[in-house]
Amino acid sequence: WLKSCVVRQPGPLLPMAAAETDRSAAGMSSTGEAPECPGNGSSTVNAAARVENLLEFLRIVGRLKEIKRTGWVRSGVPGAESVADHMYRMAIMGFALGKADGVDSAKCIKMALVHDLGESITGDLVTEGDKPDKITREEKIEKERAALAEICSLAGPVGVEIRALWDEFEEGKTAEARHLQDLDKFEMVLQANEYEEAHGNPLPSFFHTTEGRFRTPIFQALDAEVRRRRSIRLGGESADGAPSAKKARSDVG
Repeated sequence: WLKSCVVRQPGPLLPMAAAETDRSAAGMSSTGEAPECPGNGSSTVNAAARVENLLEFLRIVGRLKEIKRTGWVRSGVPGAESVADHMYRMAIMGFALGKADGVDSAKCIKMALVHDLGESITGDLVTEGDKPDKITREEKIEKERAALAEICSLAGPVGVEIRALWDEFEEGKTAEARHLQDLDKFEMVLQANEYEEAHGNPLPSFFHTTEGRFRTPIFQALDAEVRRRRSIRLGGESADGAPSAKKARSDVG
């Protein structure tokens, strides 16, 4: 980005006609000096502004490493993952599973990396579950759309692609967007199951809000398998972690 003009030094004295020809070919004035580089000042300023914008873009994106996923925090999960943690595994899943689902893996990886980018400004707003924020899903999307516009304005040419991928994900009309929307929900189900295994406290709302909502066969199958294993792990307990009626009766008598 940062460019500078090299000032040419005048060579040895030549006969007048030859000197003028040589200077002209070298781009020099008749004084023997290189002309001022056109736009040198403005191009340097523009390059510096681009660097500043890029660094600000990276700083904002970096916030996602610190922003905890709200649902886990409100459920009392110790050491709750960050938004960046969630997006990282989503990207790996898009890489690993995209081809198996007949979609463009590279596009899925990119979409996974940008779909929650607006949360670096808005925070992780929750519209479902036991402890949602006082905001509708539509209001949440509008807040994130405005935040994304600010972020993309700093990202240079790639900002256009980021915005297009975010819009595609939210609209959910393409095969890649449907794949990623299911992947987004499944990553949460998988994480909820892992937190239950690690900490022992039930997290039923994350299973209730996603039940029956998967549209693609690959994630329907994966979701069903996680729920099957969870059911076995819970033993005689119901899906919300409470003892089943059958187990309660056996404990009583």
